Amino acid sequence: MPKVQPQPRRNLADEIVLQLRGKIISGAFKPGEALAEPVLAKYFGVSRAPVREAMIELERAGLVQFEASGRTRVRILEEKDIAEILETRIALESMGARLAAMRWTAEDSRWIEKSIAAQEKALTGAEFSRLDIAMHEHIMKRGGNERLVVLWQCVRWQFEMALAFIHRLQGEMAHDLRRFTVDWHWKVLEALSARKPEVAAKVMAQHITGSLEWSVPEAAEPPPAAAPLHRKSRSAKRMLGCF
Repeated sequence: MPKVQPQPRRNLADEIVLQLRGKIISGAFKPGEALAEPVLAKYFGVSRAPVREAMIELERAGLVQFEASGRTRVRILEEKDIAEILETRIALESMGARLAAMRWTAEDSRWIEKSIAAQEKALTGAEFSRLDIAMHEHIMKRGGNERLVVLWQCVRWQFEMALAFIHRLQGEMAHDLRRFTVDWHWKVLEALSARKPEVAAKVMAQHITGSLEWSVPEAAEPPPAAAPLHRKSRSAKRMLGCF
């Protein structure tokens, strides 16, 4: 009689993290919105224990914050937070691009080309942000430095949440921001495909610096090549204050 293989144990907390993270990044749960454990437990049809475990994981990822009163809310990111996240990415991803260029293959180039093509067809800001970050993650992992990837992942979800929110608030201007991002992704790919580590590091830093300029009005102007196609909305500072 064949031996029955045990089914993998469901981790309810992980499943709840995936669903809540998606709702936070998509904007279904707004910045500052309260997340009540009893309500969520009833919604997911589970006890409060896995919900609490999921909240702790989301807090570590920087997506929610615990208040002294015991309440949990979707994290509110201020301009300073956005700037710090992007500055951290510049430091980590320029190194990641430098290492990736040393190991880059034709298969990597094909993967990135498909990713950029999907980005150009993305229908929503959340979808575009997911594809954008996935592409950067591929580059980071291709560098082969696991500790560098772990450090990058510490800010990954915060940036994806912020980026998706910026895309939503930009409204009609979001198309310009996406075009700007896609153009830079092609430049990053060109540098990586040429297997030039220092060039790849420089282009990646310029790309993210351009994102910083789009996100935080007070940031230094990016290099001319990174300038957006049109002027940003003057309400950018006010919008980011809503995080």
